[in-house]
Amino acid sequence: MAVVTLLTDFGSRDHFAAAMKGVMLGIDPGLTLVDVTHDIPRGDVRAGAFTLAQCCFLFPPGTVHLAVVDPGVGGGRKALAVAAGGHRFVAPDNGILTPVFESCADFEAHEIAPGRAGRYFRQPVSATFHGRDVFAPVAAWLCRGVPLEQLGPPLRDPVQLPSPQALPARDGRGAFIQGAVLAVDRFGNLVTNLRPSDVATPCEIEVGGRVIRALRQTYAEGAPGEVFAVQGSAGYVEIVMRDGSAAEALQLTAGAPVRCNLS
Repeated sequence: MAVVTLLTDFGSRDHFAAAMKGVMLGIDPGLTLVDVTHDIPRGDVRAGAFTLAQCCFLFPPGTVHLAVVDPGVGGGRKALAVAAGGHRFVAPDNGILTPVFESCADFEAHEIAPGRAGRYFRQPVSATFHGRDVFAPVAAWLCRGVPLEQLGPPLRDPVQLPSPQALPARDGRGAFIQGAVLAVDRFGNLVTNLRPSDVATPCEIEVGGRVIRALRQTYAEGAPGEVFAVQGSAGYVEIVMRDGSAAEALQLTAGAPVRCNLS
C-alpha cells in the first residue's frame, strides 16, 4: 500500500486539492492519500516547512510527501524530488524542505527537469498550477516505482531557509536568549523557537509587551484567561492562553521577537 501525504496552501473552498488527488488516483488507483493540511497561510513557505516537519517522519517508511506552497509557480524556481530518512518528498525548491535537509544530512535531491521528467507530467502543463500538472503526477509515479534519477540531475544545493535558532545575547539588562515565534496554531498558541532547556527556573519570558513567569506542563494548569508558557508537543516552548488565544490577546504573528531572560 503506497501512501502519499498532501500539504498545501490551497484551502478547502476551491477544487485545487481535489484536482491533485484525481490526477494521482488516475495514475495509481490504489494510493492511500492523507491530507496533512490545506490551510497553510497563502504563500507562507516557512509555515509549510514547520508543519511538514512535525509529522512527515511519523508516517511509514516509503511514504511520499507532496508539499506545495509555491508562490514562485511559473517563475524560475526549480522542482524537487528528494529521498531522505526512508521517505520521498516532492516539492518546489523554495525552502519548504529545509527541516528535512537539516534532519537527514545524507538526503538525495534531484531536480524534476521538464526535458527528462516531462513524460510523467499531466499535459498540457499549466503555468499556474504545477501542483496538479507536475508535482502530483510525479508523486504518483514515484509510488509506481520510477526512480529519482529518472526525473532529472542531482541537485547539490537545494534552497534552504535560514535556521530560526534562538541565540544567547547580553545587554544592559543582563544575559538572555533571543528567540522568535515560529508558528501560530489554530488555537492561537504561539510556538516559539525556545527549547525548554533554554528557559531558566524561575522563568521570565518577554513577548508582545507581556512578561511571563509561569512555565507549566499542561494547558489546564493555567487560570482562565491567563497567558503562560508550556512545553509544547513539538519540543518548543509555547505561549498560550487558558480558554483563549494568546495570539489574539498579544496581537502577535509568526516572526514576533521573544526574549527569555537568564539573569
